[in-house]
Amino acid sequence: MSSPNFDILAKAPLFVHLAITGVTSGPTRVDSARFNEHVEASGDPNARVCVYTEGLQHLATHFQRLYSELTAATDTAPVIEAIQAEMQQLAPKDKMQFVLHLGRVAAAAVRDESGNPVPERVEMAGQLEEMFKFMPYGKNNERFTDGLQVTSYWPGVDPALQRFAEAELRQLSSVYACLYAAMNGCHGGELGEERKNALKHWLMAGYTPGMEACAAHALLRYFDQLFWLSFAEIQFEELPKPVFVKGHALVAQKFNTAEQAAFTQHLHSLAAALVTADSPPMARDTLASILALMQGQDVEISSGGLPEGEWDILSMGLVASFLLVAAADGHVGDKECQTFAEIIQVVSEGVPTSLILKSAARIPDQMHILWPAVTARGAHPPMMVAEAVVLAAAKFGEEDFNLYRKVALAIAIKTAEAEGGGFLGLGSKISKEEQKVIDGLKKLLGFA
Repeated sequence: MSSPNFDILAKAPLFVHLAITGVTSGPTRVDSARFNEHVEASGDPNARVCVYTEGLQHLATHFQRLYSELTAATDTAPVIEAIQAEMQQLAPKDKMQFVLHLGRVAAAAVRDESGNPVPERVEMAGQLEEMFKFMPYGKNNERFTDGLQVTSYWPGVDPALQRFAEAELRQLSSVYACLYAAMNGCHGGELGEERKNALKHWLMAGYTPGMEACAAHALLRYFDQLFWLSFAEIQFEELPKPVFVKGHALVAQKFNTAEQAAFTQHLHSLAAALVTADSPPMARDTLASILALMQGQDVEISSGGLPEGEWDILSMGLVASFLLVAAADGHVGDKECQTFAEIIQVVSEGVPTSLILKSAARIPDQMHILWPAVTARGAHPPMMVAEAVVLAAAKFGEEDFNLYRKVALAIAIKTAEAEGGGFLGLGSKISKEEQKVIDGLKKLLGFA
């Protein structure tokens, strides 16, 4: 796969911004400020490392030139085609991130200075959505409680929110978004209908009669209206902890005592809606870490449900499963390495059916750490597999735990088959030495 052409990719968010704001006489000062803030966020130390972030950084560096090239174009068709072609060349994960954040640009560009959607801009956003396949404006701004509440509310005109700047509202709502993202990750992205309904009813607390003037209740209404947009913004961050800490600190600065109490109550209600008796153990562990952060303790949280050290253990278990079989004959062959790389690539580029597959998907980026650890003098690959199995059983539900074991065993079997074939290509592709290792690995993985 060729290297991305950042001159073209960097034009994509700028083109979306200019095309949408251009239908109403061009970007206003507020429009430009919103877009500039979006571009500048790519320079934040906590910005997620991905092609989209690199594109924004390229845009920031070459803004005047790229802006001039776009605005000077009399025919936008070649620009659109070039962007579409370049996006098509991105790896699935990078393309997903790129498309997600183009939707963020569009969602910001359709709003006027008070935050209300402008019909002409919404219509243009719809046309661009078809071109670049990003999330429709209606979805990006879909109220989570649409089935329960009249949709006449818009946060831009909420009197209880007028004392906050737009950036402050996003920081405050990011506390809820971080908790939701972490719990969504712990459940493998599948909260289930019961938890989703509980989430809707939690948001309804923002519309409690008599509490219209409470900023904490108004923040729920804000989060309700911009739920998916807030969630998408969290995905732009590399780690949730700095976002959560900054947002929670702002609660103490901007809310009075009664509002802080209401905010804390709402946060606990959200936690109760998302973490139930049947949640995976790591969901409860992650929630405990978040609550500890609120008490001022310096603990780590992860949107992936586990700290990086524990993801390393799970990833090493898979690498060790490969190494045990690949080295069964005393030599790790090229075909075996290629087979392992292909298996990991399939997992990395596919649609994840479970969060635990992250243990495989992260291997290419972490191989410079994992491989030396597994092959170091004194390393014990069987023990690494056993430790990974114990951790997976402790942190994940039974279905995800079984999936992890199946992936580890599949890696071992496919590796054994890679250089086999028997006499004239007939017979078993797995040697006696490899089969012996696989049988031992089955026991480590807990298979009968």
